[in-house]
Amino acid sequence: MRGPSNDGPPRSGSALATLSPTQTAPERAGEEISGASVRLRALAALSGSLTDALGPQDAADLVEKQALFALGATSAVVVTLGAFPPPATLGGPPSAVAEAAEAALHVVHAIGLPLEVRAALDELPLDAPVPFAEVARTGAPLFLPGEDALRLYPDWGAAMIDAGARAAAIVPVWANGELRGVLGLAWAEPRTFDEDERAFVLTLGVMCAQAIMRAHLRDAERLAREAERQAREAAEHANLSKARFVATISHELRTPMNAILGYTALMGEGIYGPVSADQQDHLGRVQSSGRHLLGLIEELLSYARVEAGEVVVQPEPVALLDIVEQSLVLVRPIAEQKGLRVRVEAPDEPVELVTDPHKLRQILVNLLANAVKYTIQGEVVVLLRIEGRDAAVRVIIEVTDTGRGIAPDAQPHIFDPFWQADPASTQSGGSSGLGLSVARQLARLLGGDVTVARSAPGKGSTFVVSLPAQYPGPPERRAVS
Repeated sequence: MRGPSNDGPPRSGSALATLSPTQTAPERAGEEISGASVRLRALAALSGSLTDALGPQDAADLVEKQALFALGATSAVVVTLGAFPPPATLGGPPSAVAEAAEAALHVVHAIGLPLEVRAALDELPLDAPVPFAEVARTGAPLFLPGEDALRLYPDWGAAMIDAGARAAAIVPVWANGELRGVLGLAWAEPRTFDEDERAFVLTLGVMCAQAIMRAHLRDAERLAREAERQAREAAEHANLSKARFVATISHELRTPMNAILGYTALMGEGIYGPVSADQQDHLGRVQSSGRHLLGLIEELLSYARVEAGEVVVQPEPVALLDIVEQSLVLVRPIAEQKGLRVRVEAPDEPVELVTDPHKLRQILVNLLANAVKYTIQGEVVVLLRIEGRDAAVRVIIEVTDTGRGIAPDAQPHIFDPFWQADPASTQSGGSSGLGLSVARQLARLLGGDVTVARSAPGKGSTFVVSLPAQYPGPPERRAVS
């Protein structure tokens, strides 16, 4: 295409008009300074306004009120390459854009442009015979000073002339070194584009176009954030519904299970008549299985309460060793049946802390039960110690066993709900896979955590409970303070 021409009549009254030969040098210099001053003031005013976080319509209005006024243009249109925001594959050097043959022009916003002209620009391919497509392909601006230049693009030029345009400028819109779109401006009179005028149009026009595009991007980001929020709320609602369902079902299972245990106990005591030795043995098995099933139901209930956010922490001063001994009462009989030794190593001085004793006891029971369950021979050791000073004092409880251990690739999953290393294994003991998950959740409610410090197949495991000596309050208060 031919390069832009500087033909066209001067614009009377404009700071950029051609100067009269009769003007003196000072007058000519003064008018040049005046024109430069007008341009600088326009750029400064627009630059300050475009720093605001505008919406798409507000940005477009700003273009109309300030940019078009400063330029004296009658219409403006911003198009992007492909759907807005433009895909990253369509950015970059013009050659990369030209290779994307499937890309099309997309009108983002138009001011003062007839609907039929705007519609004709939308969804045009990059090889269309319009100046917007040429600028999109080459990345170079086009300045069309009069009707002859407009008619170089027959259909588009004729439509623009019919709409009253007599000059136009089409400039690329760059952002972060990538070609993002094209801005078109039109004037009702022929226009002379000298070097200063072109620089002014490029600078001011691209500022306006980028403001509109930034506004659309902010709008898209806002919509994306809103969609993310709604999805998160839906997921939280679904999770809460699941937890409540589990709690309801678990409660309904626990009620008849207690009745079964009660009646078998009465039968075993001979309340309903004499019971033979074989019958006593069978009743004992029924009770043992019933208690095991009730334990699984209690695990489900604990997990459901935590997931539903229905667990309330009730801190009080407690002696750590007392809580440990209370927890061992529930697991020592099983350990003795297996021939396992259980011992506690504690500091000489009593260890006291302010926490919820019931939840701490449940944490320890879950960890000790796991240690005993997966240990065939050897021992289980509970080590108590204190770390830190003053307000940062923490109570550390280590539970170490000589059991089968955990493979390294399985360790990241051991705190996942319902997870088991080998669900089909006969050594699982019918576990629900919730013990460690509930222990960690309760520890975090108390301001601490449960971690695995050491574990290896055939060499046992060490789990560590870390709690603040003084319960710090609910997580929300801790986050604020």
